[in-house]
Amino acid sequence: MPPLVSVRRVCSNDVAAVVVLVRDVLAEFGLRFGVGAATDDALAQLPASYEENGGAFWVAVDSTGELVGTCGIFPLEPGTFEVRKMYLRPEVRGQGVGRALLDESVVWARARGGRRLVLDTTEQMTRAIAFYESHGFVRDDSQMRGVRCSRGYRRDL
Repeated sequence: MPPLVSVRRVCSNDVAAVVVLVRDVLAEFGLRFGVGAATDDALAQLPASYEENGGAFWVAVDSTGELVGTCGIFPLEPGTFEVRKMYLRPEVRGQGVGRALLDESVVWARARGGRRLVLDTTEQMTRAIAFYESHGFVRDDSQMRGVRCSRGYRRDL
């Protein structure tokens, strides 16, 4: 992780920046924010939309306070948590920010009895797919839940 980036829990003051980051990254891949995606709608109610449902959401910020990454984790069933909204600004990709966010998610899930992480993504996000696969996720298309997604993954903890 770059020395000038830190990871912390999201707060309500971050909501506008979270929405902008997610919208920008989706647009980068030709996808539209809010089109049939309940997980997009939940961003407007952070942190409550995650925390009140047994989940958590983190942001990565640079030394100026700019939000450069996001990652949420949401319970699906006992022992299984879904990684959601793992998005990074292009300028920080490949610098360990995603790893720091994922590490927070793994520690958090294990502390709550998590035995498996799952996620879904889209074919266009080739770097994200390579990242997930290099961090122990294996393809499992039964994990696809999002309307924009074409690949599913799982990782046993």
